[in-house]
Amino acid sequence: MQFTPNDSRYASAIGAWLSENFEAQFTNSNALLALLKLNSSIKYGAAYLVQPITASANPSVQGVSNFYAGMTIPPDQGLSAQYTFSWYQGQTVINKAEEVAIGTEYEMVDLLEARLADTIASFAEVISNDLFSTTNATQEKIMGLPYAIDAPTTGTSPVGNIDRVANSWFRANVQDATGTLTLQKMNSMYNICQGRGRAPSVIVMPTDIFGAYESLVLTNTRYATDQRLAQVGFLGYLHKNATVIFDPRCPTGTIFYLNSNDTLLVQMTKEPNAEPVDFPDRLVRGYKHWHACQLVIRRLNTQGRQNGVTV
Repeated sequence: MQFTPNDSRYASAIGAWLSENFEAQFTNSNALLALLKLNSSIKYGAAYLVQPITASANPSVQGVSNFYAGMTIPPDQGLSAQYTFSWYQGQTVINKAEEVAIGTEYEMVDLLEARLADTIASFAEVISNDLFSTTNATQEKIMGLPYAIDAPTTGTSPVGNIDRVANSWFRANVQDATGTLTLQKMNSMYNICQGRGRAPSVIVMPTDIFGAYESLVLTNTRYATDQRLAQVGFLGYLHKNATVIFDPRCPTGTIFYLNSNDTLLVQMTKEPNAEPVDFPDRLVRGYKHWHACQLVIRRLNTQGRQNGVTV
């Protein structure tokens, strides 16, 4: 049968399927995305791209002081961290051989939905890879956690248009040359972050270090797993009030301590669009998708990082 992407039967089915399935499949693609969703750290809308620097992050920015001290007027600029969306694209297409083999519109919809599931998986894979990149955001990729959760003191290294080199209050807590993993060392970084105002809620580490962590906690009969995460198919251990997970993309020897209130994955919409597309020189038809998102950090001094961790 002939497949016409502009046909309302297919266009409406594509839109409905994305609306009903994109968010659930995307956020359940790996443990980190699942935890961000469970902790309400995935937000929607451009309003989240502007994050005011609050008094708890840096009192001097807001001109807060003791009553009899001279009041400092805040500067005209630098009162908020400002981000922009990064853009991703994908395609869901049917080729001519498939079009000829399919006999009914219901079979065509079934094939399109199967292809959409693959497209969603690809969006999640590419965005998750970029989430662990070591570079700042560009128009075509989001900011990476290894870039953001750091404390640079030289060069140019802005986050949200705030220069972290010039503004030490907008840096993460970093411990270098951590050495052999121990629970005491993890507690040290956890407590440092909590002492800055908010305790970590997610701890992410590479696969090999997670194996060593398991060996440490499994000898303790009081260990517990995150049952919320287990219900969506992932394993995470509770370390104080944080959930410990692993991701194979995490840099070697590095552990990140994230606070879900201050670490957001902001998306423009809950699902990508679906624009009908026909290729005059190719025997394929289908839909093109655009999706915009960004890693947004509200506060950096509640985040932590340990480098040089060994097992």
